[in-house]
Amino acid sequence: MLIRESYLERLRPLYEVPDIVKVLTGVRRCGKSVLLRQIQDDLRQTVPSDRIISINFELLQFAELATAERLEQHVRESVADPSQLNFVFLDEIQEVDGFEKAVNSLRASGNFSVFITGSNAHLMDGDLATYLAGRYIEVKVWPLSFAESLEMPGQGNTDTPTALNNYLQWGGMPFRFFLDGEAQQSYLRDAFNSVVLRDVVQRAGVRDVAGLEMIIDFSIENMGRVMSPSSLLSYLKSVGKTLSTDAIYAYLRALDGSMLLNRVRRYDLRGKKVMSTLDKYYATDIGLLTSKKPGAGPGQGDLVENCVFVELVRRGFDVFTGIGTDYEIDFVASRNGKPRYVQTAYLIGSPDVAAREFGALAKVKDNYPRYVISMDPLTMERDGIEHLSLQQFLLDPPEALRG
Repeated sequence: MLIRESYLERLRPLYEVPDIVKVLTGVRRCGKSVLLRQIQDDLRQTVPSDRIISINFELLQFAELATAERLEQHVRESVADPSQLNFVFLDEIQEVDGFEKAVNSLRASGNFSVFITGSNAHLMDGDLATYLAGRYIEVKVWPLSFAESLEMPGQGNTDTPTALNNYLQWGGMPFRFFLDGEAQQSYLRDAFNSVVLRDVVQRAGVRDVAGLEMIIDFSIENMGRVMSPSSLLSYLKSVGKTLSTDAIYAYLRALDGSMLLNRVRRYDLRGKKVMSTLDKYYATDIGLLTSKKPGAGPGQGDLVENCVFVELVRRGFDVFTGIGTDYEIDFVASRNGKPRYVQTAYLIGSPDVAAREFGALAKVKDNYPRYVISMDPLTMERDGIEHLSLQQFLLDPPEALRG
């Protein structure tokens, strides 16, 4: 089993801090439950097992605990020694009605260190954030990085360029590395359908499933491009479908909330401010989407761009699209108020492509780092702009792009 050490390192200092609820969010099947078990295994090196209480609300045996009152009662009755700090793990907590009350009550008791997971990016947008009021830390769990994927079964016998091409097409959902061929595609389609059905259709109350599927199809074909309600309305009209602007916004928010897609806002490079219109959307895991439409969808350049976006966010950057007077930067990756500018391309195969990718970055006049990332095995430097191969960016990035 792959130990996700980067997440454990972030969480270990909080293991014995009862006043902070540890919230792990991520798309379904990305490995949250496995990470919870790894935290428990980590704790068992120093903590007796009877001080660890674990509940997975996707299991039928815990169905009777699906209210805040029953959940809290069960946890308290499971405690062997109330005078000790006990560790509570609640997996897929959004299945519990009024769960935020139980979570906050356990936290406030002072003798529980609580860990929860949820498959919704908006888990902290509602009552839970109100109840906890600064007494939580959210850790977003992503599918496997490329570096992690190389440690999975069968990958050790695969040369790195081949493994990278496979990763670009089929993504990093952990279980898919135990499968191949049609079985892999079938698993990813099932995972996709699980996300859409449970975290979009049911949770968001989507009534027009056919309309939602059309929006997903449009998103696949336009990955990394501006998606406005008007462009979606035009597309839907072309296929004989009518949806209101409000419905389109609601469906896009639901897709973002399920973490199937990620909304990326635009950053005005002139005014140094975030803009509120004309967002782009990127996939959390490209394999979930390409499994739905094998042989269609994003091109190679779009796959590289999506991969770079996910890795930047995984490393803790706030990521925007940069907009200048007459140019656009694929990503403005910011941390502690300091930006890094990143352009992506499949290959820098001609002087025209080089002029376009390097030229946009050359128009940025501050002194922060600038990078072009592509699949080229040989790289260049131009106008103080560093050129990285995608493999280097993923496995051995410069300090300014590290997590």
